[in-house]
Amino acid sequence: MTQDELEAMLKESGLMAYGLGKNGFEFFAACKSFSELVATKERERISQKIAQLPFGDTAQSFSIWVKNDT
Repeated sequence: MTQDELEAMLKESGLMAYGLGKNGFEFFAACKSFSELVATKERERISQKIAQLPFGDTAQSFSIWVKNDT
């Protein structure tokens, strides 16, 4: 996720208003960290679902690729 994408999402959600001011940079950094944690958890969730597909080694390989794709 690019900085521009993250900033656009923060603005759209209304959270950017809370990060403005003297601690704006720290707030933005915390939001970026949070978004990366959410993305990691979502990749893990999708990876687990793919691993359960009835396609044997192909599903397992794709599951690993999805989980590690950053």
